[in-house]
Amino acid sequence: MERMTTGHNVRAPAAPRADVERKAEIVRVLMEAGNAVEAIVAQVLAEFEVPASVAGVLWALTPGTEPPAMRNVAARLHRDPSTVSLAADKLQATGLVARQPHPADGRKRTLALTPRGHELWEALSTRLHSSGLFADLDAEEQRTLLALLTKVRLPHRP
Repeated sequence: MERMTTGHNVRAPAAPRADVERKAEIVRVLMEAGNAVEAIVAQVLAEFEVPASVAGVLWALTPGTEPPAMRNVAARLHRDPSTVSLAADKLQATGLVARQPHPADGRKRTLALTPRGHELWEALSTRLHSSGLFADLDAEEQRTLLALLTKVRLPHRP
């Protein structure tokens, strides 16, 4: 008797071994780069007395953009809204963000960086720049890397 399989048990068609190995190497290098960035970010967050557990929410609050609704942050991070709310509580307690009414829908709340939150972003940007992480890439290579990583991310994240 043949068993029915669920979506996670279905096997994709076999890919050439070189493709599989190349993609595994890409993931390995991305993880190493991510670990390097995570260490720098954790150090700066510690200096601001912010737990590393809120880093994702902080990264979702890009300076110079409209403050996002908390539900949008949760969707972008693939987190439960209650998890984002707890992170927002921690960020608000440290004076980095403020909850504000949504300009178009009073039932929603947005998260906005405070002046101290902008200081943290500036410290993160400065530290990441001075880390030398991208020292071997010229400006064009950095733009290409950003475009490629964005392209890889888009199908998986809003």
